Amino acid sequence: MTQLAVADALAERPAWALVHDRLVREHDCGSWDAAFALLAPIAAAADRLDHHPDWSQRGGTLRLEVRTHRPRGISRLDFDLADAIDELLPVPA
Repeated sequence: MTQLAVADALAERPAWALVHDRLVREHDCGSWDAAFALLAPIAAAADRLDHHPDWSQRGGTLRLEVRTHRPRGISRLDFDLADAIDELLPVPA
């Protein structure tokens, strides 16, 4: 995707940011248990798309990073996964 297309797509997804050529979202789940419980549904969505995020958990906060390895950069598939994740995690108003 071009830089302009990525910027336009990000404008429609306020929970996501472009950080070091990756789509990044942090989400406060409220507790460690709640954050951990969301990993399985996110993994299932990633499996359906055959596109897997990098993730980490610190306490009740999840950090998700999405990027395409080949070709390097951001692709439509990255935004498809971001949308699937947004269906599972409430987007802040």
